[in-house]
Amino acid sequence: MGTEEIGRVLQKKLAAADKVLIGIGAEWKKEGAKQGAERLKGFLDGSDYYVITSLDGEDVSRLGFERTHMAAPLDVSFTEEEWDAYMGWLGRTLNRSLLILELGEGFERPGLFRWPFEKAAAVNQKACLYRIHKRLYQISEELSERAVGVAADSVEFILSLGEKEEGSHGSDQQ
Repeated sequence: MGTEEIGRVLQKKLAAADKVLIGIGAEWKKEGAKQGAERLKGFLDGSDYYVITSLDGEDVSRLGFERTHMAAPLDVSFTEEEWDAYMGWLGRTLNRSLLILELGEGFERPGLFRWPFEKAAAVNQKACLYRIHKRLYQISEELSERAVGVAADSVEFILSLGEKEEGSHGSDQQ
């Protein structure tokens, strides 16, 4: 399945999921990250979602997610209450249709969300994991039936979602 088709399937899963868990990693420390976050927020409108990120400082602010829907454990302003809120939300995902998006996190801090996301997908039989990264997109064999690895820059991938539908009115974009 090509990247474009994966994007279409992902958009349908975003619309149908009871809960959406998003991990945002180091690929989002660049130009275009703000636009990517805006695009992602558009897909999350009306969804019960939570974002956890390995970013800090201005990079967290640039994403623009409400702090009530976000945990940034490496940010200096991060509090124990925010972690408790995240863990509480995560606990309420069991036996629910859960879409997990791991966006641009390599192996810098796998204990923050790479391994916990795999565990959440393994435990919750209604979960589906999408791991999107330029180089470190691989999925374990145990999760192969409910996970998709996408070899792409995660910011560019999110920016491309819905692009064709939005740009197709009266133009021949490829």
